[in-house]
Amino acid sequence: MTDTLRAPAVRHRRFGNVRQLPNGRWQARWQGPDGHSHSHTFDTKDAAETWLANEVVERAAGRWVDRRDGAVFFKDYADSWIATIVDLRYSTLQRDVDYLDRYLIPRFGNTLLRDIETEDVRAFIAKLTRSGLAPATVTKAGQILAKILDQAVADKRIPTNPARGVKLPRSERPDITALEPDQIHALADAIDPRYSTLVLFDCWTGLRIGELVALTAGDIDLRRRRVHVTKTTTEVGGRLVTGPPKTKKGRRDVPMPPWLAETVANHLQGAHPDDLAFPAARGGPIRLGAFRARTFRRATETIGMPGFRIYDMRHTAITRWLKGGIDPVTIAKWAGHTSVVTVLDRYAHPDGDGMEALDQIGRRPTGTAAIIPMR
Repeated sequence: MTDTLRAPAVRHRRFGNVRQLPNGRWQARWQGPDGHSHSHTFDTKDAAETWLANEVVERAAGRWVDRRDGAVFFKDYADSWIATIVDLRYSTLQRDVDYLDRYLIPRFGNTLLRDIETEDVRAFIAKLTRSGLAPATVTKAGQILAKILDQAVADKRIPTNPARGVKLPRSERPDITALEPDQIHALADAIDPRYSTLVLFDCWTGLRIGELVALTAGDIDLRRRRVHVTKTTTEVGGRLVTGPPKTKKGRRDVPMPPWLAETVANHLQGAHPDDLAFPAARGGPIRLGAFRARTFRRATETIGMPGFRIYDMRHTAITRWLKGGIDPVTIAKWAGHTSVVTVLDRYAHPDGDGMEALDQIGRRPTGTAAIIPMR
């Protein structure tokens, strides 16, 4: 009889170990890929073994992070995050910094990254919501927190982002108010005469208010009846900052009907190409807050439309284009939208009988009409 050769048994090395301490608690310990010993103490043996098993899973999945790397205060990490941002416009960056200083630092500033839990983020969002802040403001604060913690995950400071998956409040889109042509002219007649052309211009060209503020006389081609939109002005921390539009679609040409071109020509008579097309009463760019409070609101109240907002002039233009029979693809291009879906989603497509030529819409009409509430 011959002996059967048997392969030697393979012994798998145990991952870490669990031991009971003299005080009766249980310690789980293992040697990390960084060469350091990592341990945690628990009340029970089962809890210690569960923790050790989770460490095995996290390491195998490539998600393991040394907790010591997360021993960084949120405020310090946020500062380093801001310092490395290169893909945001100045105005957007300053907005994010403002949200950090106003909402995030007071709550999480002195908390270590590793100690921020999902339930902390949920409680934070709930508290902001109950404070009466607009849903959009709460959502933006939550999004900025999530962006910072995403970077902390990428930097191997924390294994997962506790802000991901936390429900943010839904921002209800405000109703869009569009004026009929006679109401546009009524508003232009009611406002300070220095801004009459501004009202007519924006209600028929649909520029964003920042684009309107930045517009110069040289940006308006009266011969071709085209408005060249190449820049926008934003107020950030009390400073007016002028830069390119947020997207490539924002750089565009917008047409004007002939009657409006004539009105604008009279308004710009004697202006240098570098002069602002619609300056403030005392010169320089219009500051939106002061213009709204001192001039625009008074005019809307005079004609019985106190709820009409400055931004509704842009909505009015887009609605008038739709009512004039201009196709949504062209409207998206004129409005600087990145997709025609925005036009179709935000503005009801009116019924009509064919195209109405651009040079026929917008002339001072007769009769009265009501404000059009749209979603």
